[in-house]
Amino acid sequence: MKRREFMAGVAALPFASRFVSSEYDVDAKEARAADATAGQIGHSTSTPGFDRYCLTRDRVTHGTGPAYTTDFLLEDVTGMGPRRFTNYSGDVSGRWIGALSTASLVFGEKFPQLDEAAQRTIALQKPDGYFGKDFHYDNPDDNDMALLWGNGRLLVGLTEYYALTHDARAMTSARKLGDFLIRIAATYNSQKMADEFGAAHFASGYICWTQQTEGLAALYAATKDVRYRDLCSEIASRTQRRPADHVHGYLCSVRGTLDLFNATGDARYLLMVETSWQEIMQSGDILVTGGVPEAWSPHKVRTEGCAEADWLRLNLKLWEATGDEKYIAMAERTAFNELAMNQFSSGDFGHAMLDEKGAPHMVYVRAWWCCTLHGLRAFPDVARAVFRARENDAVTFVLPMDGAIRANGLELYSTSSLASDGTIAIRVAKASGQSLRIRKPAWAAEVAVSRNGAANGGLEVARLATGDVIRLRYDFGVRQETQTDQSIAVLKGPWLLGVASEKNPKYFNELYLENTLLTETAKPSDEASHLPFDVPLAATRYSYIDAEVPDQSHQVVFRAVAEQTSMPPTPWQLLFQAPKSSA
Repeated sequence: MKRREFMAGVAALPFASRFVSSEYDVDAKEARAADATAGQIGHSTSTPGFDRYCLTRDRVTHGTGPAYTTDFLLEDVTGMGPRRFTNYSGDVSGRWIGALSTASLVFGEKFPQLDEAAQRTIALQKPDGYFGKDFHYDNPDDNDMALLWGNGRLLVGLTEYYALTHDARAMTSARKLGDFLIRIAATYNSQKMADEFGAAHFASGYICWTQQTEGLAALYAATKDVRYRDLCSEIASRTQRRPADHVHGYLCSVRGTLDLFNATGDARYLLMVETSWQEIMQSGDILVTGGVPEAWSPHKVRTEGCAEADWLRLNLKLWEATGDEKYIAMAERTAFNELAMNQFSSGDFGHAMLDEKGAPHMVYVRAWWCCTLHGLRAFPDVARAVFRARENDAVTFVLPMDGAIRANGLELYSTSSLASDGTIAIRVAKASGQSLRIRKPAWAAEVAVSRNGAANGGLEVARLATGDVIRLRYDFGVRQETQTDQSIAVLKGPWLLGVASEKNPKYFNELYLENTLLTETAKPSDEASHLPFDVPLAATRYSYIDAEVPDQSHQVVFRAVAEQTSMPPTPWQLLFQAPKSSA
């Protein structure tokens, strides 16, 4: 079996990376106990991944401000209602349907509202195949582009709902929408439209058309109708990263092209995506957190949770397609830092302002109309990537997070306490002699592996047996990264550290960006840490020279930017002045 086909088969399993809160609700301390009689996916504090999924899941299914009722969701399908962005027809409803469908598929949870919302949405489809108010076939304007954007998100949602339910009505609706896109393709897949709806139109620009690749690739994968493949390919060839353009729309387009590679095996599409990735990496628009801005330079002024989720998911998919370490390393940095920092205590995702050095400064807008739902959709992809099945009856533990896998006759569960003591426990619920490989991230000096209390002696654990407990201890310290402007970033393990006003109000005076960090003074902080998303192991105390009083030194505590989730919106400093060389 070809490697790509093997990986696609594993990913299609409904239990491939499944951890269900109702089935695996155990205390995390038991999971880390020596006998490991428990150890499924826990609800501990500071678990990178599962607790964050639960926070946003609960926000979307039970939260308010606003509440995602079915009537509320359908306002963008009918084009009626008082809320904002109803002209993006299908945007909120499509994201909601897709996120909950995929969460149900991966995590095994049931969402009673899902079927009602999906079926009522399908019933509102226009005879021509689109959703929303009137569509102007001739002389399209920004509202027509907005409708196309929302319809693209809804096409993805319908295909993800179909993947969960195999509901024939959902596939019929998706195909009608796909046929509508084919009908208008001659007009929209043209240089004239690309020029007319340039970056100045932003969220109603040409990216509203190019992002159709994602839904079309899913339609082709489900139906094998070559019309959808061919249109997806034509759109992919027109996708461009234009200055000041919408990052979320561009990344959706690129992810759709990668989906087309996965559906066809045609290496041309993978090359297109890898070229786009390299261009992004060289653009100067990668943030210190591992994220991306809402708009490409020169309009790089804030972040967007949707774009962060897209960038994370793109890197995870590239890792799955290629096995190249650079992709999983970038995904890891984004997940532990940018995505975590972007998550509000309410479970929402949104926008952060960038400071004058281009670093996220303060998360301040809960974008419930898109980012909250797109953020939720990222968690299943992260869960699928924690373990990676290999062709030779083995599994690799990839991301140091809560996760689970059933594949190749193995059933494994990982529970993370990385944030508090630097360890992961992996319980082997089922095995018959297979092996487990441990990925060693670049940020770890060493990963010490033990099996049932005895040192393993390497990163390959052979001949696994049911009941085994594999413990991983990651050895990592504080390190500093020099940026292109010679400022420095501080990291410990996978976490980016910074100074938060909520924790250090005296630090943030008028000239705080000019304070000098005394880089050789780092030592662990003994500050108490009790909040759910705190990372006590990362807390580090530094001395610094105050730019306003340069003959005095002071101390400040650095915390993981991931801790923003437990705080109200607060200013952060993430890039610092290094001491001047004495040479």
